[in-house]
Amino acid sequence: MSETKKPVELGVFLPVGNGGWITSTTSPQLPATYEYNKDVARLAEDMGFDFALSMAKWRGYGGPSKHWDVTLESLTTMAGIAEATSRIGVWGTIHTMIFHPAVVAKMVAVLDQISNGRFGLNLVAGSNPVDQGQMGLWRDLDHAGRYALAEEWITVAKRLWTEDRVDHEGAFYKLEDCMSNPKPRNIPPIICAGTSDSGFRFTIKNCTGSFMLGSNRDDFVKTGLRAKELAAEVGRTDFKTYGLFTIVPGASDKEAEERVDYYNSGVDIEALDNQTREYSSDPSVKQNTMAKRFISQGDARNSMSPAAIIGSPETIARKLADIAINAELDGITVIVPDFIDDLKTIGTTVVEGLHEAGVMTNAYAHQHG
Repeated sequence: MSETKKPVELGVFLPVGNGGWITSTTSPQLPATYEYNKDVARLAEDMGFDFALSMAKWRGYGGPSKHWDVTLESLTTMAGIAEATSRIGVWGTIHTMIFHPAVVAKMVAVLDQISNGRFGLNLVAGSNPVDQGQMGLWRDLDHAGRYALAEEWITVAKRLWTEDRVDHEGAFYKLEDCMSNPKPRNIPPIICAGTSDSGFRFTIKNCTGSFMLGSNRDDFVKTGLRAKELAAEVGRTDFKTYGLFTIVPGASDKEAEERVDYYNSGVDIEALDNQTREYSSDPSVKQNTMAKRFISQGDARNSMSPAAIIGSPETIARKLADIAINAELDGITVIVPDFIDDLKTIGTTVVEGLHEAGVMTNAYAHQHG
């Protein structure tokens, strides 16, 4: 047993889109309802998870599974979950192209009151041209332009959270004697999933942490270390990195693999093709790391991320600990097929295995007093 434990936060990426995170007709067909997501968040809180995060999505991919054709709006969902919980962090997602920063500044201040300081914000600078374009809100900005808008966006929001009156005239926003009250008690934790060097630099400058995933174990380690390297260059020793992991547990490695085979037998190729087509329509797709991962999944005809961690709780714990330690992650965010039974496995048996492998979570401490 390792004597020195690496502290790592544990979070759940809520299934606010129907079908959850697996593009298949044979996977658990999760409902995109507030009640289900509230139950998941409460379960995570009961097991000692640190945070629950929801995505923002405006258009589904259709197909036989109707993948993500029904989705909950992120901030209103987290407002409800904040009221329904008492300890767990509640994090919502904002597309900076869609919402004016002054609108979100006030929304966050109210969320801060509802959650008693537990709210966090996930910023998305780009995403899918069709998803936001259907509403006429997509801006034809290149990769650098999207981060320029996002930087002006967060600058305005932070000023409104801390200043009585704001005058601002920039490339994207104009505010005249703008007042925004109430204020949040503190600027909330802010994460961003940009993992190009420009994305990392924006995140390190403006946010508290980076939200990332990898195509395999080595890619995770490389990406995590690159974020820490860039943060160290500007003296951000407090900068955090959160890895996103799709996890499929089973009583044994064989049983877990059989689950994946079954889900892949019903892979929704039509939905994946729609996803690939929409992300490929982005002229800056070569610089959009997240888009390239979605396209890669579609090309491979996989029902889930090719980086999914599959196996018994012992195997999952060993692989997760290896990545968390070697990538120097500060947080693990999980996606599972069934957000009740599978999440219980993560929050109990896998958490125990992580502790044995040298990773300390608040969930373990919570369950052991």
